[in-house]
Amino acid sequence: MKITPTEIEKVEECGQMNGRKVNLIKTKGGFWIATGKKKGSIGDEALAAGSHPAIVKYNLEKQYPDFQPAMMKSEGYIEPIVEKHSHYLEDSLRKSGYDVYSIETGPYVEFQITKHDATIATVDSTLDRDHLTIEELEIPKQFVKALAGAAVEKSNSAKVGLKIRL
Repeated sequence: MKITPTEIEKVEECGQMNGRKVNLIKTKGGFWIATGKKKGSIGDEALAAGSHPAIVKYNLEKQYPDFQPAMMKSEGYIEPIVEKHSHYLEDSLRKSGYDVYSIETGPYVEFQITKHDATIATVDSTLDRDHLTIEELEIPKQFVKALAGAAVEKSNSAKVGLKIRL
C-alpha cells in the first residue's frame, strides 16, 4: 500500500529500532502507522498501525523487542498506559480480527474496540481515587461482555470500584 504526501497529516519520531529512527505517521483519516527499518531489510517499511498512537507504540513494543520508545520532551506530557483486553472477546470475534484496548492518560481511560486496527467503537471513562466511571455506553451488543470484563480488569488494576451511569 502506498501513501502519498497528500494523505499524511503529520510525521513524528516515536523511537528507535536497530539504531535507526522509527516514525509515527498520522494520515488525514486519523489512522496511525509506524515505519522503520527491520533487521536485515533494505529500507523503511510499515511496522505497526492502529487507530491511536498509544496502541501503535504498544504493538511495536510487543512485536519488536529491539524497539526503544522516544522520551517525550514536554514536562506536562503523560505517557499513556495501554492494556490489551482481547481475551474477554468470544473466540469467533478474536479470530475475525477484533481487539479490545484500554488507553489510560492521567484521569481519562478510553476503551477501544478495533477490527484489524481500525476503531469500531470507543467508550470514554474517568478514573479518580475511588472509581472508574463510565458515563455513556453505546457499543454493538456482541461486545458488551468483553467491555464489561475490560472495565472490571482496569478498575481492579487501579484498585478502585467501577461505576456505570447510563
